[in-house]
Amino acid sequence: MKRKTGVAVIGLVALFALSLLACSGGGGGGTSTFSLAVTGTPSSARVYLNGQLVENPQRITLPPGTHTIRVETTLSNGQVVAQQFTIVAGAVGSIQYDLSRYQIETNPATIEVWAGEAITVAASLRDVHTNAIVSADFIWSVRDTTKATVQKLTSNSARLTGVSRGATRLVITDARTGVTFEVPVSVLDFPPPPN
Repeated sequence: MKRKTGVAVIGLVALFALSLLACSGGGGGGTSTFSLAVTGTPSSARVYLNGQLVENPQRITLPPGTHTIRVETTLSNGQVVAQQFTIVAGAVGSIQYDLSRYQIETNPATIEVWAGEAITVAASLRDVHTNAIVSADFIWSVRDTTKATVQKLTSNSARLTGVSRGATRLVITDARTGVTFEVPVSVLDFPPPPN
């Protein structure tokens, strides 16, 4: 009786292993791939998969694993609006984005700072559909930390310090919506005007 039970257990284990192998894409080193469609407004937005520009966002082939999808567009004022998604291949078949819903407004609207000087920048998040300012909790950073540094003062303001001539971007991400705005910053190196 023990022999029959042992053979049955071995048979069940082998059957289970074969079913796992079939679900994983088969044997012989083959891997499964997954399809993902990324669509939204504006349809001309650039879509990046793990940092690489995607030619056809409506038909992305993903290997197994975790991936980062970034969708971005550039506004006429130079701001870059972006949204980022972290997904596991096969967990979702599509991503819908809307980069036209929110707009960031900064005060001052044009950010210029003298080298070695500082400027306080306030920001607000406007829902373009309702034309209302909405609650936001901003995360502040700069694209090139050799040109300027930023320190968060409140949820909607930060202190920007210029350290050398050049240009960078102030990166403001709303933690609630996941929408990111990149605002151009000019760092000037000649002496500031007298007070």
